[in-house]
Amino acid sequence: MKLVVDANVLFSFFKKDSTTRRIILDPDFKYNLELYAPEFVMEEIGRHKDEICSMFGIATKDFDTMFMAIKLFVRIVPKNSFEAFLPKATEALSPHIKDAPYVALSLWLYSEGHKIRLWSNEKRLRTLEEHGVSVISTSGLVEEFGL
Repeated sequence: MKLVVDANVLFSFFKKDSTTRRIILDPDFKYNLELYAPEFVMEEIGRHKDEICSMFGIATKDFDTMFMAIKLFVRIVPKNSFEAFLPKATEALSPHIKDAPYVALSLWLYSEGHKIRLWSNEKRLRTLEEHGVSVISTSGLVEEFGL
């Protein structure tokens, strides 16, 4: 299964016992996950380093290790790959366009013939179904796959 994963989901990766971490790291997960994210996600996570360390009670060196590990589990996609889909994504999200890169990446992967879903816990993104972007939350993954 191919999923575009948003920053808020990846923030949960830093929490020791989070469902997100279990899903991403579980080698026995019966559904082979292929995770994708726009390149700016690494900048966004990096900007929130102190907040993440404080929120989840982790040392900065542990954050740094896990931060680098994200690239082992998530394919980071350069903006130039999906930027042609940014106008459609922006239109679909207006006026809340901060998530446009995730939607644009989803649309691009779909256009390349991939069955793709957007993994996000933001309820307002569920309206994207009418624009051809299927959205699933962490709890939706748990329910759908019996995790």
